[in-house]
Amino acid sequence: MPRRALLLRLLGAAVSAVLVGLCFPPVAAHALAWLALVPLLAALRGARPGTALLLAWGWTLLGAWGIGSWMPDAVAHYFLQPRALGYAFFFAVATGMAAVFYMAFAAVYRALAGRLGPVALPWAAAAAWVAAELGRARLLTAVAFVSNPWGLLGYTQVDQPAAQVAALTGVYGASFAIVALAAGVVEAGALLGRDPRRAGAALASGLLPAAAVLGFGALALRAAPGPERPPDAVPVAVVQGDVDLGTRWRSDFYGQNLDVYLAGTREALAEAPGSLVVWPEGALTFFLADEPLYVRAIARVLAAGDGELLVGGPRQERASPPRFFNSVFRLDAAGRLGPPYDKQHLVPFTEYPPLARLDLVRRRFEGVRFFSHGAPSPPLATRAGPAGILLCNEAMLPEVAGQRAREGAAFLAVPSNDTWIASRSFAEPLFDIVRMRAIEQRRWLVRASTSGPSAIVDPWGRVQARSEPFQRAVVTGWLRPVRELSPYARLGDAFAFACAAAVPLALGGARRRREPPQLRAASRGASPATR
Repeated sequence: MPRRALLLRLLGAAVSAVLVGLCFPPVAAHALAWLALVPLLAALRGARPGTALLLAWGWTLLGAWGIGSWMPDAVAHYFLQPRALGYAFFFAVATGMAAVFYMAFAAVYRALAGRLGPVALPWAAAAAWVAAELGRARLLTAVAFVSNPWGLLGYTQVDQPAAQVAALTGVYGASFAIVALAAGVVEAGALLGRDPRRAGAALASGLLPAAAVLGFGALALRAAPGPERPPDAVPVAVVQGDVDLGTRWRSDFYGQNLDVYLAGTREALAEAPGSLVVWPEGALTFFLADEPLYVRAIARVLAAGDGELLVGGPRQERASPPRFFNSVFRLDAAGRLGPPYDKQHLVPFTEYPPLARLDLVRRRFEGVRFFSHGAPSPPLATRAGPAGILLCNEAMLPEVAGQRAREGAAFLAVPSNDTWIASRSFAEPLFDIVRMRAIEQRRWLVRASTSGPSAIVDPWGRVQARSEPFQRAVVTGWLRPVRELSPYARLGDAFAFACAAAVPLALGGARRRREPPQLRAASRGASPATR
């Protein structure tokens, strides 16, 4: 390949990566997402196989940096290791948990472009992209670790009508429409000079999913209820402590940390008596069941405002050796503790050590930081109805939220610990990911973060109330328990799996178009004359 042509392809991939990064917070240029992939797809079209893989790998690394530049410093800070480890971790995650899937997409798209018909190509390209995102989002969770679906294209639309299709298809429906439009534009541009009619067909094909998704979203939002509080609404409040990570894990600061959350709870119940109050993951730095004095102190504050509490903290199971769980407890004004929820999907290295012998992945206080996986358990009973708990990163996994809804959750509660990543470039995109769970399940969602944003989100992803990151705050509002299951809650990722199943069919169609008529006839056992 001539050097100039290669440079142009590299430039196209780089421009696309930068544009995709701009679609996410803090810039959040949502409309840009619909065309941000055009330079990448144009670069992949007609590229050699090795070049296509290189372009996809480079696009992923640059795009991942655009929406994840916070990672190296956060990793170094969390593990108390040199920053070089953070950069190595970023490279490994971006390559192993993202690039390999987009490289597979690049190989498929290169094989399809120019060989599949102009009407079929945009849809086939979109299906291949969804298959790549599905692999990113679910494969590692199914195998051993926890997947990291950070930066899926559909999340750029959480504030837009296109996000409402998630109630049918999950986040992948918005991604499909975005990629179909971009592929249609690229194919139309390639055909425009020599075949305007086919170019128009390609563009129309790419526009159709976008029009359908946007139309559905507009209708869904028009049918959604207004801000009026219904009779069966339940008051809720969130306390955001924003306690420094360094003090959260020192035993001599336990009382001070508890005082921060008790003070916030008094404020919340004074503003909204009778609320279900939610504290973040790890708000407690002690074993609640073993501390009756602390239990009574919390209960007194709840009783003064007729409150009930969902709170995150460690739990100890007395065994030999003892086992620890990352848990959420329900505590009422009488000081009664309900059955806890133990986190089921732990993050490797930060919550359990898959490589425990490596000193660099161990933390100084690992005794209560290396947790055991929790067993399946029903939603927690609260005054607002059964609470489906998505503990921190579990809210990034749509299949887990769907499971909570099918188990009977009337709303979703998301206690999170985000203090160790002090970056809006992390906090705001994560909040968008979490909001998509509310849309998918058509459930109210309450997020309580250590450092924010904490928020109350309605079933259409609209934010009723929220806090700003990196400050102490109290968020009050209400929610309405919901019992009905959305189509996505019932069907799960059927749409995404259908897209993955369509990819080999599209590749087969592309190969048949590439073969000469005589070869195609011979492959069917017929001679050209008989045709």
